Amino acid sequence: MTHAPRHRKAEPTLAASVVSTLTGRHGKALSGVALAVPASLAGIALAAPANAALAPQAVKPATTAPIAATGVAAAAPVSLAQASSSVVVLRYGSTGYYVKVVQGRLHIAQDGSFGPKTLSAVKAFQGRKGLARDGSVGPATWRALGGFPGGGTGGGGSSTGSGSNARAASIAHKYLGIPYVYGGSSPRGFDCSGLTSYVFRQVGKSLPRSARAQQAAVRRVSSPQVGDLVFYGYPAHHVGIYVGGGQMIDAPKPGMRVNKRAVYQPQVSSYGRP
Repeated sequence: MTHAPRHRKAEPTLAASVVSTLTGRHGKALSGVALAVPASLAGIALAAPANAALAPQAVKPATTAPIAATGVAAAAPVSLAQASSSVVVLRYGSTGYYVKVVQGRLHIAQDGSFGPKTLSAVKAFQGRKGLARDGSVGPATWRALGGFPGGGTGGGGSSTGSGSNARAASIAHKYLGIPYVYGGSSPRGFDCSGLTSYVFRQVGKSLPRSARAQQAAVRRVSSPQVGDLVFYGYPAHHVGIYVGGGQMIDAPKPGMRVNKRAVYQPQVSSYGRP
């Protein structure tokens, strides 16, 4: 029989070594110590000695649920339809192109600055139209002024007209490319009011010869329909025929021809229905 040498201590088993590490030198369980267990030991059941004071407990990793941020309002996505229906709201202190548009339609100096005179004119206009006299130009005031530049739901005008006016707009397309002639009122050449009077005469409506007189003769409307007249200046120095989609047909000036172009410019002063 073979005996182990007395001077050699018994080799501790792997399980006993791990338990000894966990319990410390004096058999007390270590608390608050996170031990990394090698991957090679995973799945091995370790038997704790009978004299171990406390058996180490497996700690299940805590699952942290996402915490919703408090006090933060999530911005809802804006649809294309909502974006297209928006208008620029002007207030005291605003500057730029759209201020000039408003000033032109209110028949005041167009300096592009929403100052005291513009504020006063806006409030007076709102009072005449039965709107809230808040001095800001929002959707309702834009509609009363003839529509937000660019059309859309801001009030840029209907795409359809009625009866003879719609026919006049259709007839006007026949004269695209005719040269501008001062005083002209026939297909040999047109000036602005010569074109409008010639076109409307073909649908049985008589218009005065000048843009100024036409502006005074027709019924003023706040939002144009196809076949309405578009006036520049007050009294008017230029006139065109609204053909829908924010476009008009007009005879612009010497050196140019009858063409179709956007009507929304700062100088547009009013719309009229023959």
